[in-house]
Amino acid sequence: MNNSVAPTTASWSDLLNRQHLPLLLTLCLAMWLHATNTLLTATTMPSAVEELGGLNLISWTFALYLMGSILAGAASSILVVRYGLRTTMIYAALIYVAGSVVCATAANMPAVLVGRTLQGLGGGCLVGTVFIAQSRFFQPEHVPHVIAMISVVWMLATFASPMIGGAFSTWADWRYAFWAFAVQAVLLAVIIRLMMRTSRPNSNQSTIRLPVIRLGLLAMAILMISVAGVEFHIALSPILVISGFACIVVFVYRDAHSENGRMSPRSIVDFRHPLASGIMTILLLCMSIMSLATYGPFILIELHGMTPFTAGLILMLESLAWGIMALTFSSTSSKHEHLLIRFGSAFVLVGLVACAIAFPYGPIWLIAVSAMISTGGFGMMWGFIIKRIQGGAPKEEKDRVSSLLPITQQMGFALGAALCGLVANSMDLATGLPADRIQMAAFWIFAGFVPLALCGNFTAWRFSR
Repeated sequence: MNNSVAPTTASWSDLLNRQHLPLLLTLCLAMWLHATNTLLTATTMPSAVEELGGLNLISWTFALYLMGSILAGAASSILVVRYGLRTTMIYAALIYVAGSVVCATAANMPAVLVGRTLQGLGGGCLVGTVFIAQSRFFQPEHVPHVIAMISVVWMLATFASPMIGGAFSTWADWRYAFWAFAVQAVLLAVIIRLMMRTSRPNSNQSTIRLPVIRLGLLAMAILMISVAGVEFHIALSPILVISGFACIVVFVYRDAHSENGRMSPRSIVDFRHPLASGIMTILLLCMSIMSLATYGPFILIELHGMTPFTAGLILMLESLAWGIMALTFSSTSSKHEHLLIRFGSAFVLVGLVACAIAFPYGPIWLIAVSAMISTGGFGMMWGFIIKRIQGGAPKEEKDRVSSLLPITQQMGFALGAALCGLVANSMDLATGLPADRIQMAAFWIFAGFVPLALCGNFTAWRFSR
């Protein structure tokens, strides 16, 4: 990856004009649809279970959505090759509509799970194509600004989606929440049809087949690691985690060496290549920051006497830090990009250590600051990591690289959440422990991920070298 280029800087006025703004808003709407439905079930499923039953299936409404989004995101570059970018995005939006309608009209919880899987497939493909479109339609110097906008949309969506679902469940009907997002997805499909220029599919690869076996390996990995974190078993859980990671390794190796239907760049398995360092940085650091989102509210409520609302405010501050830092540094000159990547990864590590110290004993202000340091560091470097990875990819690999970025991020979040559940459940955190045991669990839920963050800092320095 050649960094010996003249420093470039773009301003927001270059992006927020008649040429770029409509497309940017379209990509933001696609990201909004996916991000909101990641957490929508947190406040809609309790009402759904009250009506339909199936309490034991609630966790699968998230796991299957996540599995569908990762699988579709991984396959999005192949779909773009076969059908073109605009057509793929329209089909993805319509699949998302179908999933929303199935959830809205479900007569039982298994039907909801089918709908959630379809929503995940549509949403994951939308996210993959958003990154492909960003790479195709915007200049490299605009990438940090585009990623900053997408980060803000993600921040708003993750904060607003539980409130949206809760509002429908409280004052109307939980089903209306899914109808609302079905309407938005129809609107997105219409906008894409009218505004995005047609891109012809690659005639040389129009008969390419989806790699069903490799996608099956990826699905198995997600499900095994998710199941391992839901309920701890001293023998079975470690086996499931090891097997899940083994499936991921086999998937990556087989895909990188495949001659047909390849979804990822070949250089991903070459750890001497900057691309591999960049992807590993994203994966490791995304895994490192999931402790707060998974068990942070529980610890704040049980140890520090906070209400669910005030605990949610801490999560809001975490999201705000990511978006604000992404916006603040988006206009940084390219000659300073490597510093932002290095300092950002260091802040993730420092924030994680601070959370391990602050969460067991407080005070609350230190907990809030620690959480903001960690995700703020990620926001600082996120756009520039993407810019460098996409900028260093060969032309024939750009779509694969672009679709790989959000999938790596989501995979990191999924693996981090599952491992966090494994740590917490191995210490019986959810079974009414005394305060001193909860304090010990709170320490290890964060401290246990410090080695991953250290490895992420190492790969970040290699990548930004």
